[in-house]
Amino acid sequence: MANNPDLDLTAIVACRDDDEHAGHTVRRIAAHLRQLGLRSEILAVDEGSADNTLALLALVRREVPELEVVDGAGPGRGFIRGAELGRGRALLLIDARTETPLSALGLALRRIADERDAVAVGGRYLVLHRMRTLRAHESLLHRRDPADLERRFLRRARALGLAVDVPSSRGRALSPWARLRESLLAPLASRV
Repeated sequence: MANNPDLDLTAIVACRDDDEHAGHTVRRIAAHLRQLGLRSEILAVDEGSADNTLALLALVRREVPELEVVDGAGPGRGFIRGAELGRGRALLLIDARTETPLSALGLALRRIADERDAVAVGGRYLVLHRMRTLRAHESLLHRRDPADLERRFLRRARALGLAVDVPSSRGRALSPWARLRESLLAPLASRV
């Protein structure tokens, strides 16, 4: 794993037999990250697909230049492999099959910039500060589903004394990115 991350965010998309979902998920994430204006990369990590997932991602790569397709991670090791290769200060961990409420990503990133170590968004995805959460990554092995991933990671992170957050959007709308952009970019840019 790199010692000096040089991007704001690495989005890690774990895929296994996801030719119906992976392309759509990657395109949505790419469009949203471009809108946010962050320096980012997307790592689609295949965990041993037997379908057309890799071929589909190769096609998507032509229209999403920030996408890198990583093969051979092995079952349940996609997020670990992506974290090893990622160059972002923050990591977005997302399963290709999960329909993602990306409107909450700005909120999660702001909380990471405000010194949280990890933020879990509605059982859908995790955002975490890469360097501060290295010791908790082992809990990401052998995930069964995104909600289980979240529970395993948060349990391990809390046991290690990391600052974790699980925001709730009930009863209020999540803040749009336009209001968060300036407060997020400055703190991320000053981190090493």
